Amino acid sequence: MKHLTLCYIMVVTTALGGCTAVAVDPNAGFPQVSHLVTERIGKEITLAPGTEEASPPLEAVKVRLKDGLSENEAIEIALLNSRDLQALYTKLGIAQADLVQASLLHNPVVDALSGFPADGGPVDLSFGVATDFIDVLYTPLRKRVAAAKFEETKLRVTAEVLDVAWRTQTAFYRHQANEQMVEMRRQVVASTAASFDLAQRMREAGNMRELDLASEQALAEEAKLDLRLAEVTAGESREALNALMGLWGEESQTWTAIPVRLPEPPREPVDMANLEARAIDSSVDLAAAEQLIVAAEENIRLDRTSGFFPEVILGGKGERDGPEWQPGPRFLLPLPLFDRGQARIARAEAELRQARELRAALAVRIRAVARRTRARIDGHGERALYYRDVLLPLFARILQEARLQYTAMQLGPLELFRTREQQITMAVRYLDALREYWMARADLALLLAGRLPPTEPTPVTPTLEQVPRFPFPTLQ
Repeated sequence: MKHLTLCYIMVVTTALGGCTAVAVDPNAGFPQVSHLVTERIGKEITLAPGTEEASPPLEAVKVRLKDGLSENEAIEIALLNSRDLQALYTKLGIAQADLVQASLLHNPVVDALSGFPADGGPVDLSFGVATDFIDVLYTPLRKRVAAAKFEETKLRVTAEVLDVAWRTQTAFYRHQANEQMVEMRRQVVASTAASFDLAQRMREAGNMRELDLASEQALAEEAKLDLRLAEVTAGESREALNALMGLWGEESQTWTAIPVRLPEPPREPVDMANLEARAIDSSVDLAAAEQLIVAAEENIRLDRTSGFFPEVILGGKGERDGPEWQPGPRFLLPLPLFDRGQARIARAEAELRQARELRAALAVRIRAVARRTRARIDGHGERALYYRDVLLPLFARILQEARLQYTAMQLGPLELFRTREQQITMAVRYLDALREYWMARADLALLLAGRLPPTEPTPVTPTLEQVPRFPFPTLQ
């Protein structure tokens, strides 16, 4: 019977530890993230098994590249094939592991002591086992803190997936604009080369001055350099898009953007009714901030509860006195003379105030971005349409009239050159306005999907640290 007390304590502590054992699922949280992404942008994401080797593109990626690459297909490929996203999803496993860790009890501690008497008598032996009994009460509080942080992590990962979709979309628009610029510069090169050829024949016939011929040649040579610069820029934007889509090798070189040109702005206005309220209601960032507030509130409850007695150690100890064992209970309680948890409570309260203020600041920023995005869409859309409907036809007519007057020798070649340069400038400005319009449309889509555009300053995100614990004592 004397051995039963010690055995009973060991069995109870082992059973408590077994009851709290929870399996760690590295893929936990991904189904919820996948559902949020599909719900907000209508795209699917996949969780691939980790591998050290660089694998070729998925069959689904090859299918999307087969007949040209559209904007939607580029986004789908990026979400399916990006290794950056696969690395991002590991944050879910880390947060879930923290949640499991928060639900586990401290392991019981077993110690043994042996003494060897100098007079050669019997060996003194003592055995003990102890566990943090009050930890059973604090475990649900710790678990609620970790659960709130796990929910916040899922929302943060969703937000970063939306960022990848936005970056891919804007990179596609940028590449379309650059390819369109290459096409325009090629037309300019062909036009200036034809003009220079005509000028050479006129000079040979004695109908043009050497200065005018040199000016025409300079314009043709400058057009070649402008074309080369446009080709370099288009190559850079292509590789930026390849990186976002995770493409390499042959697949990165064979695709073409469909359509090649940026679409014209639609005549009908974009639906931006109640834009601020819609952006607030759908914000993933605000939802993550709310979860951080919940975690901070739970952290305060934990610190206040555990402030005076962070640990209460219960256990049993058995000592051998001669041939007999003498078991008995063991109780250790840290005295809260100096540290009563006041610093941890003050820190947790400050973190809660910080989380609430940052959430309010984020709401203000979302509203401001919504108003600015609406102004950008209206402004750049009107600019693009005005260039297309008014200025480009006007300068085309001016150039036609200038050529007629030049043929009739009523206008000098330099005036004709300036007119042509003005038409090129108008075409470049039109492309800039068109690109900025579709960039603003991408920002609007991201905002309504629940995420601030990454071009905005990153909101300050407070972090909640694990509550410091007293060191678990060793029995003596």
